Amino acid sequence: MNNKIKITYVPMGDQILVLQFEDVLSIDNNQMVQSCASMIRQENINGVSSVITTMASIAVKYDSLIIQFNPLKKMLQKLLLVHKEQAKIENKTITVPVVFNERFGLDLEEVSQTKDISKDDIINMITAKKYYVYMVGFIHGVPYMGNVDKRLELLRKSNPRLKVPKGSIGIANDMTNIYTLESPGGWHIIGWTPMEVFDVKKNPPNLLSAGDYVRYENISEEVAENWDKIKQKEWDQQWNT
Repeated sequence: MNNKIKITYVPMGDQILVLQFEDVLSIDNNQMVQSCASMIRQENINGVSSVITTMASIAVKYDSLIIQFNPLKKMLQKLLLVHKEQAKIENKTITVPVVFNERFGLDLEEVSQTKDISKDDIINMITAKKYYVYMVGFIHGVPYMGNVDKRLELLRKSNPRLKVPKGSIGIANDMTNIYTLESPGGWHIIGWTPMEVFDVKKNPPNLLSAGDYVRYENISEEVAENWDKIKQKEWDQQWNT
């Protein structure tokens, strides 16, 4: 573990210890967060019930009847100091089918006019790169991914929608996300995917985890409307094996 990395250890209540890393949104910083979280999980510390990551921090939930804050803090400091190498982070790249048009991309025309970029060029820019999953949360299974082409960076909508359809693909600032459930939201909606990114019937329910990569592949409206389990299986065999 790089000794130059600064981690601040702070309590959140009497059962959560937060490891705060540098408050910078970068893949390198986030991968260090994921690596440290992996080390902590592998240690199986008695009294620790869960380890949850955000973009630049780790929340360690513990039972204060088994272990107290200070002993846990010292244990984690020693653990992260001893490990000279980053723990291996397992990740995958998932290709997500997306239909980009005015019907499903509720803000595609507005983004095009605001940025003075044609809709075809927006689609090409969005599908030209992979997006790193910084974290999963807010709503079940929603991936927060970056980094969107700087030419498409937009602040969140000043008037959020009360209902954003499940499967909507959004962009805001330099990030993109996938709405896993119908919910309120202020991201600019540029497309829609029929793929299930979150399924409570599966274990784990999240298709994506922090540290994964996502790329969007353009599909037609007809293909999207006729999507089913068979088409999903065929898609995975072609793109996500």
